[in-house]
Amino acid sequence: MAVKLFDTPDTLETVAEEWRRLADDHPLRGYDWHAGWWSHYGGSGQLFVLGVTDDDGRLIGLAPWRIEQSMRRGSAIRWLGDGEVCTDHLTLLAEPGLEQRVACEIADYLTDDFTEWDLLKLDDVDAKEAIIGQLANALAERDGIVAIKEAGACWTIDLPSDWEEFLACQSKSHRKQLRRAERRVLDSDRCTWHPVETQVELAEAWPIFVDLHQRRRQSLGEPGCFASPRFEAFHRELAGKLLERDQLRLSWLELEGRPAAAEYHFAGQGAVYAYQGGVDPDLLDDEPGRLSNIATIKAAIEAGVTTFDFLRGDEPYKAHWRAVPKPTVHLQVVPPRQTARFRAGANQLAGAVRSGLKSLAKD
Repeated sequence: MAVKLFDTPDTLETVAEEWRRLADDHPLRGYDWHAGWWSHYGGSGQLFVLGVTDDDGRLIGLAPWRIEQSMRRGSAIRWLGDGEVCTDHLTLLAEPGLEQRVACEIADYLTDDFTEWDLLKLDDVDAKEAIIGQLANALAERDGIVAIKEAGACWTIDLPSDWEEFLACQSKSHRKQLRRAERRVLDSDRCTWHPVETQVELAEAWPIFVDLHQRRRQSLGEPGCFASPRFEAFHRELAGKLLERDQLRLSWLELEGRPAAAEYHFAGQGAVYAYQGGVDPDLLDDEPGRLSNIATIKAAIEAGVTTFDFLRGDEPYKAHWRAVPKPTVHLQVVPPRQTARFRAGANQLAGAVRSGLKSLAKD
């Protein structure tokens, strides 16, 4: 095995298809997401994507990272895709069955071949992501100082095979509300749901979605995600690419001919990932968010999706829909070098070493 560094967009592009294969249809882990993020957010950082190859030169593992320089932390290795984009479910990619070997190869590279880093900072990692636990253990065995801190949670629903069974899993009061919303609104002439299936429909739906999102957030005294030009540019470009790969689930809902709600979701691995949405703040009495959720969850069930993932954030509505929290953690590793340990205040980190490792899954 060998580790190869990909530090330019051109070299990344040479492994685009292998990256997609390793991501196994997971939209938040794929090449399009990460290459697009670097294009819009790379700034003054340095690409630091590590590929692990077998003896035949075939890519069998990948670490989607970058290096960020700062006076306080020095050279910090971080995920591609973090920051305001808030990418969930980031991990090391590996061929099934080779996770341990990939983690150890990357740990060896960071210990022996590349020593110009002061901190490995991987935020919001799924707490039961085995390969991240294997990397943490491998770096600890190589005298790295590892600290793991509890973070937020992603909320998921295990979807049954039909809508009636889904309703049966809801509380009595919520089930009654959903049935009433279907009968009085969704199944009436008042309501039209528009799932996006073509680039022409995407061009129509995108400004509607952005407008509804922004108006709702601004009504709550917030700027809204799309106040950031980079955020909108990244996602508008990404939406078109994911649509081509059948990984986009963008829809909008009209009430009496007026846009009332929109959903911006992704699909892959038998799951739908509910990334962002918006509603008309002037139509809240009609509960457009509830109506839009009904339409998207019903469509997911009909398509055979088994998981509906609300992603990160502890908003009360997620538990109301019977979603279950899946914890995440922040992982930090300081290499076995005096300057790096001094910079990171390693004495403060050391107390979390052994107990923290237990919170990540083992083999």
